[in-house]
Amino acid sequence: MELIKSENKNNHEISINSQIKKFAINGLYGFNTIILIGMGRRLGIFNYLYEKVKSSHSSGKNIEVIFTPIELSENLNLDFKYLDGWFHLALECGILEIENSEKKILKTAPYVYDLLVDPNNEFYIGGTLGAFYYIAPAQNTFIENFKTGKVWSILDLPGDVMKDLQERGARFGTLVERLFSKKFENFCKNVLKKGTILELGCGYGFNLETWAKKYTNARFVGIDIDPNALAHAKKLIELNMWNERIEIFDIEIDEFARSFKKKFDLIILNQVLHEMNTDENYRRGVFNNLYSLLKDNGILLIGESMIPDTFTPKKRFQLFDITHKFTEVKASLFYNEKSFKEFIDSTPFTKANFIREGGDSIWVVKK
Repeated sequence: MELIKSENKNNHEISINSQIKKFAINGLYGFNTIILIGMGRRLGIFNYLYEKVKSSHSSGKNIEVIFTPIELSENLNLDFKYLDGWFHLALECGILEIENSEKKILKTAPYVYDLLVDPNNEFYIGGTLGAFYYIAPAQNTFIENFKTGKVWSILDLPGDVMKDLQERGARFGTLVERLFSKKFENFCKNVLKKGTILELGCGYGFNLETWAKKYTNARFVGIDIDPNALAHAKKLIELNMWNERIEIFDIEIDEFARSFKKKFDLIILNQVLHEMNTDENYRRGVFNNLYSLLKDNGILLIGESMIPDTFTPKKRFQLFDITHKFTEVKASLFYNEKSFKEFIDSTPFTKANFIREGGDSIWVVKK
């Protein structure tokens, strides 16, 4: 029987004060910051600040947006007292700063515009943090699932929540594309000229949009089974006038593989694998279909959280990945590097390379 440890034997002793700071002070600041970001996005505050910068034609690094509480209250038709409370907490958490105390003028803190306001900025993390905001109101569902073992479907989530989660996934997809294009430069040059790209689980179209803007001569097909998401994807396509180069289908992968006769240079699975039916025979069927749809010299590109076993010693920062597991653990099936390689070995694919650079990683799978 293990004894309860009564003291810390590590060389670097942890004090009770440091633990208070970690759990109480840092926890309170972190929790309130997530709440502020989530509310700011839903109330339109960050979108208003973004449009204000766009209309002023401002550009450059470290943009600071200057505004008054009255201005925001009137333009967004929000109650001033509630808004004042949001501003005060945003000041305390470092999202905002005071520009002029006497005139009651506020401004965004350094880099807040890049990080939380501008969705097109390469450092934007507003979508990721905004997605975490939804964990708090979902806790009643989590508690019920802990007690009953019930499996929930991601398609059961409200539309605005799904959209935010998709935006978060698209941010991950941007990092996947960046790493892939860096490591497979020649392949990407050929795709750029006149390649064909399939995205399985294209959802709301955010990831398709990222690729279409860069690979301007490529032709795309996106498939999904969520009609609400596909409606949004089609609007993005119309908005960008991509109707001639992007096709969208509401269809299952097996039916698509039977009916679609052309093959693709590149097939993308961006944060889709874990959401598939957890039965591995089903998943092998999906990969059999992907194999049939891929050209002989093509690439299946997979962006996915590789999550080690709970008791595997920690080697790197894993908060985002493990949070992902926490929120979807019963409804999804996650792999680690070893188990995914074993899964690939059970499919027709013969080559699977795991590539990691810093905090980003991809799987490049070939016939």
